[in-house]
Amino acid sequence: MLDKNGVEMKTGCIVRITGAFFKNDNGLYFVEHSPGDVNWCGSDHCLKKISKAGKISVAKYSTCFWPICIFINDRTKAAEAHDWNKEHAEIEVVSIKNMAEVAAYFRQKATGMDESIRRNSWNFGEDSEVVKKDQAIQAHYEAVAASLEHPA
Repeated sequence: MLDKNGVEMKTGCIVRITGAFFKNDNGLYFVEHSPGDVNWCGSDHCLKKISKAGKISVAKYSTCFWPICIFINDRTKAAEAHDWNKEHAEIEVVSIKNMAEVAAYFRQKATGMDESIRRNSWNFGEDSEVVKKDQAIQAHYEAVAASLEHPA
């Protein structure tokens, strides 16, 4: 998926949302999952809120999706918000100075796969599809972390 300037959004990118119906949806995020990732079956981008300094938010509602999803009970207001976001909300790939915490986030995700790979190797064998998928997910996380630590 492309941002408002035609730049492709991919996992690890920093993006800024503006013009959203609900003001708490506006802000800086990093792309946590993208369509086509080995560990993501969605057709949207999953975003995690960050600060201008690159600190990852630990707030309760720090996850967003692009296109923006509306999670409220009022059907009329949800329809109004959806129409507003479709017309006015924009997303743009931007950069920040300190990417260390975002890179560490993906590095930790890759390291966290070690236990799953080891356990599934015992249960299903090292050549099983389950282990191969876990290894592909781990390689994906490592590649994202490496691209953030050493940008081209």
